[in-house]
Amino acid sequence: MSKKIGVHWFRLDLRLNDNPSLEKLSKEVDSVLPIYIFDENIKIGQASKCWLEKSLEKLNAELNKLESKLYVFKGDSKKIIGEIINNKNISHVFWNRLYDKKSIKRDKDIKSFLINKSIVSNTFNGYLLTEPWNIKNKSGSFFKVFTPFWKTNFELLKEKKLKKKSSSKILFYKKKINLKEHSLKINIPRKKWMNKILSHWDIGEQSAQLRLKNFIKNKLNNYGSGRDRPDIEFTSRLSAHLHFGEISPMRVFSDVMNSKIDGDNKQKYLSEIGWRDFSYNLLFNYPEITELPIQSKFLKFPWLKDSNSIKQWKAGKTGVPIVDAGMKELYEMGWMHNRVRMIVGSFLTKNLLLHWKNGENWFFDTLVDADIGSNAAGWQWISGSGADASPYFRIFNPILQGKKFDPKGDYVRKYIPSLNKIPDKFVHSPWEMSVDDQKKYNFNLGKDYPLPIVDLSETRKRALAAFKSISE
Repeated sequence: MSKKIGVHWFRLDLRLNDNPSLEKLSKEVDSVLPIYIFDENIKIGQASKCWLEKSLEKLNAELNKLESKLYVFKGDSKKIIGEIINNKNISHVFWNRLYDKKSIKRDKDIKSFLINKSIVSNTFNGYLLTEPWNIKNKSGSFFKVFTPFWKTNFELLKEKKLKKKSSSKILFYKKKINLKEHSLKINIPRKKWMNKILSHWDIGEQSAQLRLKNFIKNKLNNYGSGRDRPDIEFTSRLSAHLHFGEISPMRVFSDVMNSKIDGDNKQKYLSEIGWRDFSYNLLFNYPEITELPIQSKFLKFPWLKDSNSIKQWKAGKTGVPIVDAGMKELYEMGWMHNRVRMIVGSFLTKNLLLHWKNGENWFFDTLVDADIGSNAAGWQWISGSGADASPYFRIFNPILQGKKFDPKGDYVRKYIPSLNKIPDKFVHSPWEMSVDDQKKYNFNLGKDYPLPIVDLSETRKRALAAFKSISE
């Protein structure tokens, strides 16, 4: 009797441990064929491609230790899976679920195709704490407000137990297959900024586990007070690892819950992982979230069109230090501190009065953690158009935000070294320096650092007037 071979289709679950699809499949077949498909129909940003390529290399290296490899293909997923099951003695094809509209449609089509071919096909939750259809309010509908959503989700999660599984017990397929494989390289043109971004990160499953361990040991006990401070590193920086599935959210939840850190810091951190679930709850139940405002009144919002301002915002040349520092951090690391993401988002949608899609598209292309659910939900939140959104009239004052969360200007100066010349009291508003002050500190406003492209006070009034126009 021939041995049964099962395919595990890696997508955003690039890990061997805590991987439900892989674990279940290994119990039903004699060996597991691990595949990855570069599906050109699925949108991915340039910075994310850098991370993905490196993550695939790390996953392949782990499989090599188990005397196997990652079988990589490029093209249409359904066509490639069809070729694989025709080529080998495949009895099962398993994968972990995704929740955006395009992936759901593709996966349903592939599952039906496999069932018609008498292939056992099954899918699992390897990406979220709790899947969207499992959390309902008392009326049986999905939650549109985060706090009751997370309270309900948290109660469900407390009942779950996560056991550590060893990938070394899984028998992976070791032979060559008679199909044209693709290299681990995605074939994107190499640019200097890509290498710069990668130099800031240790990528892969082992690195993700170590980062979580170090965060719990060294930073979690200060998370509540430190998470809003971009000048001090108190965040976990696990977002890209979570996005690519190098670590499971249940592993993060379980390890944080089991730590000896006090409850308040735990709860604040876990609520951030909960926000990720909430974003997918919105995406699943309102798939148009990436294109259309959840609050329909924002369809008639008088957004401006100003390509020059968009360019200056992207380049970090707005003349507002905390905004520019954030945009330069993004260019340097492919990542931005969460508090600063809110500040630059507020500046774009309220002070510049530019559509949130400009920001959503730019972040999707430039963030290594560009996540279709969190990115869209985050931009709708800051623009005021989403579910449970920050009220549109809550307009962040970037000067006050800078002074509060970067009090000595260390974060700003890190990314805008020309501001090293000036004292702390001017670092978040250099335009307040008198001519004499500029001479004293050998600083030339307009030359060493640009003047603000807008008046913060006037644009705040303009934004409030625009909001009032759609609220009457």
